[in-house]
Amino acid sequence: MTDSAQAWSESSAVEYYAKYRHQVADLYPSEKVFLPRALFPGARVLDVGCASGGFFNIMRTLEPAIDYTGIDIAEPSIEAARQLYPDANAKFMVTDGLNIPFDDGEFDLVHCTSVLVVEPRYQEVLREMYRVSKRLVLADMRLLNNPDAGVNREDSRYRIEFGGESQGTTVPYVVSDADEVVNFILSLDPKPQALRGAGYFHTVSPNASTPFSEVCMTIFLVQKGSEGIDKTELELDHLPLDFSIDPQYL
Repeated sequence: MTDSAQAWSESSAVEYYAKYRHQVADLYPSEKVFLPRALFPGARVLDVGCASGGFFNIMRTLEPAIDYTGIDIAEPSIEAARQLYPDANAKFMVTDGLNIPFDDGEFDLVHCTSVLVVEPRYQEVLREMYRVSKRLVLADMRLLNNPDAGVNREDSRYRIEFGGESQGTTVPYVVSDADEVVNFILSLDPKPQALRGAGYFHTVSPNASTPFSEVCMTIFLVQKGSEGIDKTELELDHLPLDFSIDPQYL
């Protein structure tokens, strides 16, 4: 078991996600922007970092006719998901987002929330998500403009503590550079058809130990392109950040 898998297998984390984040009302404002628009009848959905399967219930509330697969690195959470949702349209498996065991373009929507905020290898995960997507990738991140100015991003940690219970375990708390992230997404192959973003500034989680007092709670919707796409449609005006796009992607 990897260190991250062991950390997220702690009882406080498993029990928390078995009880919370299962209803549409539990969505953050940023999460409500794109998710209803990304679902449609018959959609094949991959949920990366599904925990105990709460987003299956959220998604089927928004669109009942979906074919859902959830993956997570924490085996206890997957066991909880299978018990909570023994639905024929929901499958759960233990694996990570760095080597997703599915074919290229197998899913209409690849969804990932609350993962890239604790995974420094976000580029590898995004690349894998884009590979297995046929249409859309929906993922959230914590962004700032030039977060390295005067601080060390690597000093940011997230304490796994839910309901007052903690075993002293921490994982990275990832605050990414806005320009770096957007230019990376625009570099994906094939070139994205569209990149849309939404978000707002918010104080950091009380579980986070970080030099930053607030971060931009950001969610991206990436529409996968095909060969021959010359230019990616950008819709980033709803983000309270400035972006410097590499001219090669404009």
